[in-house]
Amino acid sequence: MEYSEKNKISLGEKFIRFLYPPKCIFCSCLLDIAVEVEICEECHKKISFMHEERYCTLKGFEYESSWDDVVCACEYEGIIKEAVMRFKFFDKPSYCRAIGSIVTEKLKNSLLSNCYDMIMSVPLHKKKKALRGYNQSLLVSRVISTKTGIPERSELIKRIKDTKSQSTLSRENRYFNTRDAFKITDTNEVKDKNILIFDDILTTGYTLNECSRVLKEAGARTVTAVVIASPVSKQ
Repeated sequence: MEYSEKNKISLGEKFIRFLYPPKCIFCSCLLDIAVEVEICEECHKKISFMHEERYCTLKGFEYESSWDDVVCACEYEGIIKEAVMRFKFFDKPSYCRAIGSIVTEKLKNSLLSNCYDMIMSVPLHKKKKALRGYNQSLLVSRVISTKTGIPERSELIKRIKDTKSQSTLSRENRYFNTRDAFKITDTNEVKDKNILIFDDILTTGYTLNECSRVLKEAGARTVTAVVIASPVSKQ
């Protein structure tokens, strides 16, 4: 499969942008209506991009991961950390376009060397989704799908346990919190497939690892974890 990033702005979108001018997701400065990514040049310079684009494992994890590879776009610090917090908790679903573009850019090397059959996102439990109003990871997953042409198949993985927020738990409790929290809705669709699984932040990795585990048990050939950022990146 060949991947080509689709960044052209349609006439309809340009009209909407004329009425509601795009703003940088970091500093809120107004941008040109034809801008492809809603990030100004000055803020782009401040982003702490990950130096190594792909890892077989991330140092700092004391367990053997179920994923085959991981792609991390940025360091979880500075303006990226602030933007992700607003995206998740302060009703900023439109941030998905800029964040999806950042992640897709980091994925380019992986896309050139691998043939992925689908991309999916870590699901939210229906109760948490109702409270937040949207699944931020699903929104980004859809953007990546649009830009790369990789089919978005998040409906194939479901969260069946209403887990507590990982950020509120100790490292040990995070493991038990996510254990058996997910299931595959159609194993025939993931069998022998090369899959990208997206989440926003990679800290202990337990959530992505559990998703990867159930995908592998369902017969997935390879699973590559993809994240916006990780604090576990200083080598």
